[in-house]
Amino acid sequence: MEFRTKVYDRQKMFFYEAYRTGQIGWPRKSPSRLVDLLLEDPSLVPGSRVLEIGTGEGRNLPPLLERDLQVIGLDLIYEPLLVARDRIRQERCSGRIAFVQADLFSLPFMPGAFDVVFDFGVFHHLRRPERKGYFRWISRILKTGGRAGLGVFSEFFKHSPDDVRRRFYVTHRGHHDVFFREPDLPALMGEDFSLEASGTEETDDGLSHYRLAVYRKML
Repeated sequence: MEFRTKVYDRQKMFFYEAYRTGQIGWPRKSPSRLVDLLLEDPSLVPGSRVLEIGTGEGRNLPPLLERDLQVIGLDLIYEPLLVARDRIRQERCSGRIAFVQADLFSLPFMPGAFDVVFDFGVFHHLRRPERKGYFRWISRILKTGGRAGLGVFSEFFKHSPDDVRRRFYVTHRGHHDVFFREPDLPALMGEDFSLEASGTEETDDGLSHYRLAVYRKML
């Protein structure tokens, strides 16, 4: 437990410094294709409740609010939530939005509180023990029949053009990165979830390559 705490304390400091300095290496403008995959579900009607884990500066929020959904943007770091709040105000998004600073390991929500829970960019920073526990944390707050979305580093992700990788995980600049192949996706959320849709996404520079997956909670 103490080791886990130290690992994630270091990662928290890494993200805090990235937001403080503006040296952010992940997408921060256009929404992810993961949001489009989630919005294709016809059962997602106005008033449905959606949680984004690791919402950061809020790039994925506007399309959800345009659908008149009730959205919560959650992040471990407080500062990017201020940016996300200002983004929503400037874009004059409709829909209901709340921002919560909280830890993934102790999500402050009632069982079955959400119709959709999604995460672009958190899961791939978890160590194996926490990845194995992830589906239980999500399953508790997601309704039966609800959907879970993941956006994770693919095996083609590179930190730099000359990056050569011989394994599917690396400790990089004080944080943990894990890389996933397409065959890995069906089992990532455990037996209670069924993979419904998948895809890929990459940045314009061709370095940041992600795998997208949408699951249905069956039980």
